[in-house]
Formats: sequence, C-alpha cells, structure tokens
Amino acid sequence: MTVKKLLIVAALVVLSSPAFAESEVTTWGCRYSRFYGYTHCGSTWTKIPDPVRDPEQEKRDAEAHRKESEKWEQFCKPTFRNDEFGVLRATYAKQGCEFGRNE
Repeated sequence: MTVKKLLIVAALVVLSSPAFAESEVTTWGCRYSRFYGYTHCGSTWTKIPDPVRDPEQEKRDAEAHRKESEKWEQFCKPTFRNDEFGVLRATYAKQGCEFGRNE
C-alpha cells in the first residue's frame, strides 16, 4: 500500500511539472467501451518553441504604460486613506475611475 501511494505521488509530480521552452509535450489517451474494449487510442505531440523577446518593444510598452498611468492619475487624482478597520481605501475626483475610466 505504501509503494502504491509513493508511485501515485511520483506520477502526480511528473504530470504537474510545467513544460519548458524548446521542449516537446506528448498527450495520449484511450476511450474504453465496456462492450468492445479499447476502441480508440491516440497521441498528440506538441513542440513548444522558445519565446521571442524584443527588448526595444518591451521598452516602448513600459513607456506607454507609464504615460497611461500618469494620464489616469492626472484625470482621477486618487487619494488614499485608511478606514476604521485599517484597510487602505481610495477616493477619486471623477466618477468611474474605480473602473479604469481615464477620460
């Protein structure tokens, strides 16, 4: 019984590990019919390519995000204070800012 539990834990660890870049993932399975036995088995192989990163695009995206955040802060003028329970609460100068409105 102990060996069976260890094998189950080992199988779960192997199956739950993430796929690495430039690796191949194999998925297989069979459908079972109580009248005919295993009727359909199949495998799928998927190659996971390396992600392509562009440092210049990442810089442009970060700059655009910073500008959008500044625009939102200028429009909404958020102020923060702690309520009676010590939770930080935000209040805004314009309605809808809590939902992401920026114009």
